[in-house]
Amino acid sequence: MSWQVGIYRAVEDKPFDHGQFGTVWRARRLGDDARVALKLVLRANGRDQIDAERHGALLQQQFHRTHGMVPEIYDYGQDGDDFYIAMELIEGGQLADQIANGPLPARAAAEHAAWLCGFLDKAHRFATTIEENRYVAIVHADLKPQHVLFTQSGEKKVLDFGIAKALARTSRVTTDNWCTTPYASPERLLTGLVDAHVDLWSLGVILYEMILGHRLYPDLEASQSRSQLEHAITTNAPREPVPAACPAPLAAIINKLLAPQIERRYPDAAAIKSDLDLFLSGREPAALKEYATPPTVRIQNSECGIRNSCSNSSHLPESTFQGADATFQPAHSKFRILNSEFSSVPPTDPLPAGPASAVGVAAPVAGTATIPARPRAGIRRAISIAFMFAMVGVIATEGGACVAAEGFRSSIDTLDGRTLPHMKAAYDGVHASSLLHLGLRLRVNRLLLRRLTALADTVIADYRREEPTLGPAEWQQAQKAVQWALQLSPRDPTLRAKQLTCDAHVARHAARNQPRGSPSARQMYASAIEKFRAAAQIDPGSFDPYLGITRIAVYGLDDVDQAAAAIAEAEKRGYPSGRRERAQLGDGYLRRADRIRRLARTLSGAQRGRELESARADYERCVASFDPIVGFAKAGDNLEYCKRQIERINAELNPEVDSVRSVSEK
Repeated sequence: MSWQVGIYRAVEDKPFDHGQFGTVWRARRLGDDARVALKLVLRANGRDQIDAERHGALLQQQFHRTHGMVPEIYDYGQDGDDFYIAMELIEGGQLADQIANGPLPARAAAEHAAWLCGFLDKAHRFATTIEENRYVAIVHADLKPQHVLFTQSGEKKVLDFGIAKALARTSRVTTDNWCTTPYASPERLLTGLVDAHVDLWSLGVILYEMILGHRLYPDLEASQSRSQLEHAITTNAPREPVPAACPAPLAAIINKLLAPQIERRYPDAAAIKSDLDLFLSGREPAALKEYATPPTVRIQNSECGIRNSCSNSSHLPESTFQGADATFQPAHSKFRILNSEFSSVPPTDPLPAGPASAVGVAAPVAGTATIPARPRAGIRRAISIAFMFAMVGVIATEGGACVAAEGFRSSIDTLDGRTLPHMKAAYDGVHASSLLHLGLRLRVNRLLLRRLTALADTVIADYRREEPTLGPAEWQQAQKAVQWALQLSPRDPTLRAKQLTCDAHVARHAARNQPRGSPSARQMYASAIEKFRAAAQIDPGSFDPYLGITRIAVYGLDDVDQAAAAIAEAEKRGYPSGRRERAQLGDGYLRRADRIRRLARTLSGAQRGRELESARADYERCVASFDPIVGFAKAGDNLEYCKRQIERINAELNPEVDSVRSVSEK
């Protein structure tokens, strides 16, 4: 049974592929009967996913025009609430199909990997502007053999290009939620961070898979074993070694691609391609110099100065490269140092039996009782051994924590609101694994504190704009960032003020979800204002709390006088009030004027007249506020409304004048 979307008609009853958020169908274009691959993304997948697919299609279209290497995008559009993409139909099979038939020859695998390096190098350096959004460095983020297709002529194409970059622009979608776990890098699973290195790791897994015919941990790929698979990847668990039949230079390249520490891997796709090209031309790749050494060589493990020996690591397969044995494990695991040079202590044998004088005790005098010597030396020796073991444990623990701290430090620059929970969990894992926390104190905390503070400052600074762009989700992220920062620097009053400011904004947004004017809403607004005032008291130089008070006073409490006082206080602290503040005051006076006018309708006589005059005064204040900012937001419409209300009040207060005016006009 065929169906139609736009000008495309499906030619089969079932989709032939599934994308991240949609199904892919074989279809024909009405008019010229051209065959296309039609991707359909249903509204049920959510607005963010549809937007991501649309921007991904635009990115893919731009990239194809520049470099090729991805399917051509013919058309895209809406069909009701659903979204479709019509693209080039690739029918020469997937790289996954070739691997399913068994391991590939080393040369063929290296050629495929070199081509993918060329693709990644171009993608990671690609830059374009689409719909006023600047895209720089496109990360695929889900590279796998199923996404590498062949045309009938043997040309390769990569699917799902640009989706991850497009998703990064949607505030409620985290790219890490849709990665394919067997191809995910350790740091991605630990922190959720997505950068160019995740593609390079995926390439390493693909090359390993082409040589061995399976992925790193095939026994753990069942859905119920996902947590075990993630643990194996993040802890660099032993895996099947590269077979001896694989040329040593190519094995070295694979080992470098899959090194547990990111700093020991290739820096970019161009460096990988250079080594693969050297291998394909019969020359020695750079990786061979580094990875040809047996894994018993001692290496410097980290800047913390812990050195490990792998002399007992013969039971580990060489493909895992255990040169750096300390591994960064998830927050729920303990940290360890494998095969440490401190892992064994020489046995302490008892002294040989002999005369008492042989150990320095005088022989007993005849006829006297023999008093046995107290075994003080043995006790001291036992204490020394216990102390040595304790020190070994401390050194091993701190060494592992130092290595983990270095791994965490390398990812701090990419910390943002979306990855904050993952990073906090990773940090807590490092912290829990250490007694002295030297790695965190010396190498991480200061840099992390700056990053967390900057994250919160970005959200706070956004609220100073005339039209802020960040909402409740970002305020919650800023709140968590400052809470974490305060754990690192609990005595910093500026951080405490920022925390109260973030707490108040979170409460302000929560109050907006309550019925307007309800006791619960007013109580939440009052609590938010209390937090804002506490923040202002702690940090007398900050005007940010008063900007929040102004908003609540106008739109939450209908208290324009409190808003005016808050703006005045912000100006005293250096805030340059502008159109937004004029608009807020205008809105406040307008709301109060409308409320007073409604009250006047229930009154009569002089009392009614006084209320109408009060309402007119507020409408005139509205005019004074809106008139200079007619082009801002709805100021122009509100200005005209206030002028009409003034005229009507004048007519009500002076009916005789209005009557004379009406007669003269006739």
